[in-house]
Amino acid sequence: MNKSLFIENIADSQSWWKCSKTDAFIPLLKHIYETNHIKFGDVSPIPEAAGVFQVYNTVIKLFRPPEAKIGYDDKFYRTELSAMDFCKNAGILTPDIICHGIINDCMYSFPYILMVHIDGVEANKIIPNYSNAEKIDFSLKLKEITSKIYIPTNINIPCYNDSEKIDSSLWNDMPEEFRKDRKYYLANVNFPEPVFQHGDLWDRNIFIDKQGNLVLIDFSESLIAPSYYDIGSMILNSGYNSIRMGAYFGDYKNEIFYDTFTTAWLLNWFGGPFIQWRAKDIGIDYKSITSVNALKNMIIEMFENL
Repeated sequence: MNKSLFIENIADSQSWWKCSKTDAFIPLLKHIYETNHIKFGDVSPIPEAAGVFQVYNTVIKLFRPPEAKIGYDDKFYRTELSAMDFCKNAGILTPDIICHGIINDCMYSFPYILMVHIDGVEANKIIPNYSNAEKIDFSLKLKEITSKIYIPTNINIPCYNDSEKIDSSLWNDMPEEFRKDRKYYLANVNFPEPVFQHGDLWDRNIFIDKQGNLVLIDFSESLIAPSYYDIGSMILNSGYNSIRMGAYFGDYKNEIFYDTFTTAWLLNWFGGPFIQWRAKDIGIDYKSITSVNALKNMIIEMFENL
């Protein structure tokens, strides 16, 4: 390709996001669609996502190019493809893939997945208006889905104990004493057998289609991890709603659950921000959390006061 289709400079996550909300990607998208003989037209950026666009009844997801060196590479693309295939084989609804590949532009190479648009609504936009009965129904449907995919598998996706996840820089704002205790705890805890985990199971990544079925999207963070890895984001995302948690977990106010939830946050590469957000919500200075036991005490207080 002699002429660059994408001419912006991707210097960091902010510039990637900014480009996603302008016309910067349109020549590149047009080339991808025309090369794959798919009708191209008006492009609508997906508001909550960077590098994701709707064109007619299709959605295309561009992955950050490895040449930009901003903490991403094509493994997220490969992970998403493998995880979607795994879930489809388990009978779980995910977007239908039309085509995928890597487009090599002059400056960057962009992995992409082009999918059929889901005729439905993101769960986070509709659940706040649900009745308690509807929230219970949603949680039970989600529990049925996770019971099918939270199983051992040898698909080629990252593992929870990869050093870049354990050593994520997002933990750096936590007190040094806490970070040392976290490392010690994770080095000595007895983990259950690792299974498939979605990795980013927020309501925004669950669509509810016209028939009321749940459709999972966004598998780039999927990984092999202990079965409780997802619950940190699931519960934070639910707003700690007791109706939803009761339907999914049953009796959750007990020592086993508190230990499990604590470990889930400690394992998650994004756990540091989770802790900081929740501490702020309940009026605790997160810098006072200097040990794993202090974190667990905060979690117990948090759930007991729901």
